[in-house]
Amino acid sequence: MQNNKNNAKIQTPDGNTVVEIYSIKRLGENLIMDAKVLDAMRMEMMVTPKEVLNAARMLLPVSILYLLLLPFWSLKRLIGGKKNRL
Repeated sequence: MQNNKNNAKIQTPDGNTVVEIYSIKRLGENLIMDAKVLDAMRMEMMVTPKEVLNAARMLLPVSILYLLLLPFWSLKRLIGGKKNRL
């Protein structure tokens, strides 16, 4: 099992890892993600420009507020010393 701080994990609300992303690179106009799905199968997944735009439309309103609050949550974790989840 590869344990790298640069990996991004997508988890269920109860903390189980659904997808662990190791790297994202560009191949032509597509993105190629090296990821492990359901802690079992590592694979490369292709994301097209159309799907990136669809994801951006879903994420943009929510992610702006999230990014604005992220420094405050990080500071709270540092000061509080508790293992708060982001």
